[in-house]
Amino acid sequence: MESSRPEAIRWGVLGTALIARQHVIPALQSAAGCDLVAVASRSADTASSAAEEFEIRKSHGSYEALLADPEIDAVYVPLPNDLHARWTIRALSAGKHVLCEKPITLRTAEAEKVAAAAAQHDVLVMEAFMYRFHPAWDIVRRLLTDDTIGRITDVSIWFGFRSTRPDDYRHTLATGGGALYDVGCYCVDVCRTLLGPVPENVLATARVGPESGVDMTFTAILDYGAGTATFTCSMEQEPQHSIVIHGTGGWISIADPFNCPRHHATTVTIGRGGNHHPHATTIETLRVPVADQYGLQATAFADAILAETAAPLPIEDSIDNMRLLERLFVAAGLTLPEPS
Repeated sequence: MESSRPEAIRWGVLGTALIARQHVIPALQSAAGCDLVAVASRSADTASSAAEEFEIRKSHGSYEALLADPEIDAVYVPLPNDLHARWTIRALSAGKHVLCEKPITLRTAEAEKVAAAAAQHDVLVMEAFMYRFHPAWDIVRRLLTDDTIGRITDVSIWFGFRSTRPDDYRHTLATGGGALYDVGCYCVDVCRTLLGPVPENVLATARVGPESGVDMTFTAILDYGAGTATFTCSMEQEPQHSIVIHGTGGWISIADPFNCPRHHATTVTIGRGGNHHPHATTIETLRVPVADQYGLQATAFADAILAETAAPLPIEDSIDNMRLLERLFVAAGLTLPEPS
């Protein structure tokens, strides 16, 4: 008897944001187990133009129309941060699986509502932390599992870029702007993954834009007792991102930890030994081949849908991430945006 299980998940993209056009749409068109069927915009002309540009079969002139499309199994949500909760819940309620851009919501309570909607309608939802699917992180996880650098004692993270458009939603508090929401959520996710879900203490400071009122640069120290993580995220620096993980027996450096271009190879470097003299350290550099982390993420999510298993990144993890983000906002003396 032949199985009725589909061979690919049929995707719709809810919006034509830059990240969708540059990264996710090309990824969905080439990723295994994925079939990009439709794109939607609040403007029929914009949706039609995007569909023509990327040779997508269907376009919808409203988000509601895409969610009502019976040929769509899963939806990618690349909308501004303040719209994530609203449209993710609407998509889940329409029976669609959802891959939502980070941060999953603006507040913990909203993330909990997202989780409840997914459970109620028996569909999957996942926050799009695409970096976790890059093979560089597979190497890092293996090195840590093999106790290559011993127990982790310190993690240092930098993630910065320059946002110059004043009309960008990142420069408005009400739309979930600011460095911590935009790229700091990645840093927080790494800290939690490497050192644990809940630090004992947090310290934070932010440089707030005088006109925008959002955090342009955010720095935090997370004290886990047996280990410490520090990170700086910024929207006013030249683009650069890096991570160094220090352990009792060495260190690991990841060259492109978050945003490695799909056409670029990268490296993971390991340093061991040396004791009192850094020049005695044994350094090994592992080359990581070219990979499309957005495509790998889409395939992993599609595989979970097809196999009727849990999402690769559980929504409970996203709720914990939001809880720590809120704690950091408070520690820095910043105003949290109102839920959408």
